[in-house]
Amino acid sequence: MPELPPKPVSRRALLTGTLATTALALTACTGNSGPAASASPSASASATPVPRTLRLAAAAPPVKLDPAIVGDNESFRITRQVYETLVDIDPDTGSTVAGLAESWTESPDGLRYTFTLRQGVLFHDGTELTAKAVVANFNRWENLSPQLRTASSQGFANIFHIDSDIPKLPTAKELEKTFKSTGEATEEELATQQSRTEQLEELSKQFETKLFDGKSSAGSASYFASVEATGEYVVTLNLRRRLPGLVDALTLPGMAIAAPSALTGGPKQNPAQSLSTHPVGTGPYTFVSNGNGVVRLEIFKDYWNQARLDNNTGHPEVALISAVPSPYNREGALLADEIDGFDMVSVDIMRTLVRNAKVVVQRDPFSVLYLGMDQRNKWLAKPDFRLAIAHAINRSSLAEKLFLQGSKHASTLLPPALSIPAPEETPNHDATKAKALLDELGYDGEEIECAYPLRVSRNYLPLPERTFAQIADDLAAVGIRIKPKPIAWTDGYVQTVQSKDFNGLHLLGFSGGYRSADDFLSGILASKENEFGYTSALLDSQVMLARSVPFGEERTAAYADILKTLNTDLPALPLVFPISALAFNGNVTFYPPSPMLNECYADVQMTNSPSISS
Repeated sequence: MPELPPKPVSRRALLTGTLATTALALTACTGNSGPAASASPSASASATPVPRTLRLAAAAPPVKLDPAIVGDNESFRITRQVYETLVDIDPDTGSTVAGLAESWTESPDGLRYTFTLRQGVLFHDGTELTAKAVVANFNRWENLSPQLRTASSQGFANIFHIDSDIPKLPTAKELEKTFKSTGEATEEELATQQSRTEQLEELSKQFETKLFDGKSSAGSASYFASVEATGEYVVTLNLRRRLPGLVDALTLPGMAIAAPSALTGGPKQNPAQSLSTHPVGTGPYTFVSNGNGVVRLEIFKDYWNQARLDNNTGHPEVALISAVPSPYNREGALLADEIDGFDMVSVDIMRTLVRNAKVVVQRDPFSVLYLGMDQRNKWLAKPDFRLAIAHAINRSSLAEKLFLQGSKHASTLLPPALSIPAPEETPNHDATKAKALLDELGYDGEEIECAYPLRVSRNYLPLPERTFAQIADDLAAVGIRIKPKPIAWTDGYVQTVQSKDFNGLHLLGFSGGYRSADDFLSGILASKENEFGYTSALLDSQVMLARSVPFGEERTAAYADILKTLNTDLPALPLVFPISALAFNGNVTFYPPSPMLNECYADVQMTNSPSISS
């Protein structure tokens, strides 16, 4: 990651207004009485000091508060305050730093990692963090049911690929069949076939070696071997195959360490079920309640890193996070001083924020929006039809019109920050080519469903309805008829488009959890058979082998080859690398933006508003 400037108020931020004081009412974010009622203006006049309170509006409510079995960033927004991981992310450089583990070592063969834990760290239930507590969490993750494991997108299963099997490479004859067309192959198709054949030959050589060591408790391509407490505060993690990005991966929110007392007592399929509604970690904030649409967090008085709090005397002592799906309602709440800030600033309200002297904090782009194309659909099964869609959509115009300034159109699924070169021949906007391909296919104008989410903003999709409308217009311009399928986000949008029951186009995206191409590819392709109707043993082999290659030119080349495969097969069309942003009133003087959304409120600097503190 490129070196970032020091950490003043404006680090990675665009200050669009003065830091003016605002009048805030603590109960105004919901408009009804609830857990926040005690901090009303009348209460502030009493002898008891009113805590500094940060009120944020999020785009959706958290799904669950157990980061090991959930995949949405709104849930992680809460759990990152309550839990901590063995390894943390430096907010200035993005590099890994000590977390609950104060140090670690790697064996020469890369198959054993030893972590030395901090001493004196307490969970919110008062118990101490020990090696046995960490092992209990690993044991829980390893033994999760497949159903719960697949619900996670940034945790144990995604790192160790525990349920994966070693792919069976296709034979040269089988590979040739996948390129056989009814007519005479074009020059481009012959070149692609030749390239795939060469790739197969190279992969076959690597498959002749022993790929994994030792036994696996799950899939044959699982990287996880075992974990053990080798001292009271020492944890040893053993692998079956080298995993160069492991330490960085341990910063993912799904690798948060929970109190052992909360890991038992629930039903057999999920003994730690209580964590879904009441998280218990070691983080700077304790979970208090989740009711009336507001999550309440309070500072943990026995937090181990008191220096972090002492060095930031303006940190929030209470955080209230409310769900406000509409970007316009979030904007209105900020302008009315009902909240201190909100996430998911959209391009169409930026001007209003500037005019009203609000502070806009911008994140570096580290997510991708894509259009999924399910190959079980009669027309989407045809490579040239998917290519026609790629030529039809004006991705540059999409980025310029509906995303914050600085957002770029995407030619691959991997953001530029990962420095993986895009294939030379990526489809660009060309309506004439799109029409010609459709004519050759004999497309008869049959409608194709396109799903998009309602009542939500995501950092990769701030304006879903308008994004769908522009894409539908582009497709209509070349003759492709689209049937809209709006689905409320909270009604299971993701589950619907990633199921075998939906076979059309859909809008979705992915936000990177750490700086790794494998994180993006594994996350996006985890459900590729159901989401895209797409299978490829060749691609699976490329991805599995690439993740074990040491960092350097060879690894970059391996991921570049994967992008070539995806560029040809086109299960999903990359659309935009968006920039996301938050907006604040002037009483928030610093907010720590993170491309990986690793934003802890203990590092926020603020003053209480007059209505709370006077």
